[in-house]
Amino acid sequence: MAKHYSQNLLVVLLLVTAIAILNLPSISATTSNQEVDALVETLVRKGGFTIWAKLFANSKTRPVLPRKATLFVPTDAALSHLRYATDMDPYLIPYHITPEHHLLFSDLCHLKPLSLLPTLVPSKTILITSTLSANYMVDNSLVTHPNLYLSPHISVHGINRILDLHPQRSKMPPLLRVGDVLGAANTLAAA
Repeated sequence: MAKHYSQNLLVVLLLVTAIAILNLPSISATTSNQEVDALVETLVRKGGFTIWAKLFANSKTRPVLPRKATLFVPTDAALSHLRYATDMDPYLIPYHITPEHHLLFSDLCHLKPLSLLPTLVPSKTILITSTLSANYMVDNSLVTHPNLYLSPHISVHGINRILDLHPQRSKMPPLLRVGDVLGAANTLAAA
C-alpha cells in the first residue's frame, strides 16, 4: 500500500511540475516585439520604407523574426504596385529575411559572388549577385541603404527592388552556402 501511494505521489508531482513548466514564460528564440517596433519606427523615420513598415506593423503580415536575422527591405517605390496586403505573395516578407545571421554591410562585402543566403522560406535562398561595395546586389537588387537599422540581433539593408522568389538558377554553377563561407572565414581568422 505504501509503495502504491509513493508511486501515485510521484506521478502527481511529475504532472504538477510539467504543468508549472508549461505555464512559465518561455525563453524565446524570436526577436522581441519591442525590437520589431523599434525597427518599424526607424523605417518610418528614415523615410522611403513606410510600406514595408506598415506590413511589419500589421498583425496579419507581421513575421515572427528569429533571434538573429538580416532583412533586405524594398523601398516604397519598389512596393508601390501593391495596393493591399492581400495583393502580395504570403512568402514575400519571409523571403526577404535571412535567419540566424546578423550581417552588417561589411560582413556582406566579405561574401563571394554567387554565395547563397538562407531565407525563412524553406528551400529558397537569396543569391549574392555583386559584392562591389558601391554596387552590392542581392538577387539583382541594389543595396541602396546599407545598415539602415542595426541592433545587437537585427541588421536591415534597404534595397531598390523586391527580391525574386522564383529565380531561374538551373543553369548556374555550384554555389556557396553562406554558412560555409562564414565558417571558413571564422576558422581562418582564429588561426
